[in-house]
Amino acid sequence: MFKKKIKLAKRFKDITFTLSKLGFHNIYDYFKLLFGLEVEPGAKPRRIREALEKLGPSFIKLGQVLSTRPDIVPVYIIDELIKLQDRAKPFDFSIVEEILRRNYGDRLEEIFSHIEPQPLASASISQVHVGYLKTGEKVAVKIRRPELHELIELDSELMLMIVDFLERHFKGVKEFNLKGVIHQFKRTTLQEADFSIEAQNIKIFQENFKDYPGFKIPRCFYDISTPEVLITEFVDGTKISEIDILKKKGLDPVDIARRLTDAYFKMVFVDGVYHADPHPGNLFVLDDGTIVAVDFGMIAFLSKTKKRYIFDYIIAVTTLDMNLAIQFYEGFNMFTPYTDFGNFESDLQFFLEKYHNKRLDEINLREMIEDIIGFIKENHLRLPADISYLGKAALNLEGTVRKLDPTFNPTERLKNFIGTSTKDYIFEKVYEVRDAFELFFYLIFKIEHIYRLLIRERVTFQIIFKDLEELQKFYREQVGKIAFALLFSGMLVSSALFYMAGKETTGFFLIIMSIFLGIISIYKILRF
Repeated sequence: MFKKKIKLAKRFKDITFTLSKLGFHNIYDYFKLLFGLEVEPGAKPRRIREALEKLGPSFIKLGQVLSTRPDIVPVYIIDELIKLQDRAKPFDFSIVEEILRRNYGDRLEEIFSHIEPQPLASASISQVHVGYLKTGEKVAVKIRRPELHELIELDSELMLMIVDFLERHFKGVKEFNLKGVIHQFKRTTLQEADFSIEAQNIKIFQENFKDYPGFKIPRCFYDISTPEVLITEFVDGTKISEIDILKKKGLDPVDIARRLTDAYFKMVFVDGVYHADPHPGNLFVLDDGTIVAVDFGMIAFLSKTKKRYIFDYIIAVTTLDMNLAIQFYEGFNMFTPYTDFGNFESDLQFFLEKYHNKRLDEINLREMIEDIIGFIKENHLRLPADISYLGKAALNLEGTVRKLDPTFNPTERLKNFIGTSTKDYIFEKVYEVRDAFELFFYLIFKIEHIYRLLIRERVTFQIIFKDLEELQKFYREQVGKIAFALLFSGMLVSSALFYMAGKETTGFFLIIMSIFLGIISIYKILRF
């Protein structure tokens, strides 16, 4: 425990020093700017992003998580967080060899004929090397950073301490549930660092796109991949952002933008599982025009029910159906105790009226997402992970396709998927009616069962006070203040007694301790 405290203190000092070199006063002021708790005109979003990159792997991943939370972070900062470059200082090849030897043992020479010592890329989670199998195949060898789990644990605990400080000293901070964001960061980062999960993700996408032309998922070598090392087919293509090279190869950027958009809408509206980080570094184009997606550590799922809610919302916008739109927010459990339903309904009406007369090809996807973000923040709605990841993926996708073709509107392609989904939508509604009849039929039996349970069993009711935790915390703090005050008084009196007894050294020590405890007591009493 003591060693961990020392590590936390050292990490806190390193972070504070790094931030001070970048022009930020202290770590608390930086986090206030990052979370939008305070606005400082001189603090440019670019500097906030650069600070995250300088602070290392954990903070880069935190920035990526925050880029999916427009309900917490201002949009102008999110625009920068989306640009976060997941680059980190490479680690030595001797460490790479040690990790490979630990995972493969004597089989290492039987599997690989050669691995390039120079890394192809070095990111916060892993490092990638070009390798060659004994079978002659060229592969990408993705290796997890050493001691990554310890760093994530350490930084997440430090972040929780900072958030706890902000919650105690700034009103309204607790409403943002920043601790939930830190826990989300920790969970998603640890999942992304487990390559056995990424291997399963690749398998899902390969199955979904096995008969889909023009979009490819690299092959994964499951038999020689481990939680610490991932072996995939090497993609020898052009980055989707290198438009001049694509044109020189005779490829049409407009066609690429269209096919990329269609592939993503297929993921969301057909498959219900999509790549949650479609930035240009994860997308390549082969010489024949095939688009290749890589890095499946960050993916997201949409159940049939949630897909239906999204589809219903699109229908609500086109038909100006308030009740159907409200079902979307109820279905995703977005209402909070701070939501004013009167304002919510009037704002929703305004939003629906703004978009319902527009054709899909007239709707700017980015503008619409920003309107939804503003609507969520104004009405104190809870933003579920499903929607936040979808919003981030949509903004990333929009930015990528706009570079390929500045006039391209991704929303225009949406009508193809709405049209093909109508049949399924009707069937779902029929199934809903069937389920309603079944519920009604069995309801009388369930009521009878509940009645018999009530008369046969003893029923107890438990009342849970919502603010009990806050009350307990308040009393703990008061007890702490009293304890420090008592210690201060006791040591002050003891020092006088020791002086009277002629033991000046002990008396001096006790008076110094009493002064120290007195300062702490005053701080605890005056702290708001």
